[in-house]
Amino acid sequence: MQILIFRTSISTRSDLKRLRELLSRYPQVEKWNVDLEDWEKILRIECNGLTAGELIVALRTVDIYAAELV
Repeated sequence: MQILIFRTSISTRSDLKRLRELLSRYPQVEKWNVDLEDWEKILRIECNGLTAGELIVALRTVDIYAAELV
């Protein structure tokens, strides 16, 4: 299991809905959460077998921009 952490452009309920729908298509994603109170709108994903790059590309398809925090 790996934990990937991203700074994102998530800011609305609509963004969260699109994110939920997207991540539900990935059985490799065990858990995820977004800290909307943090100015960087931190997305934390616990997953197996996905890379940060793959997730960043997938997020862009639903108009969510992300950068991995390392």
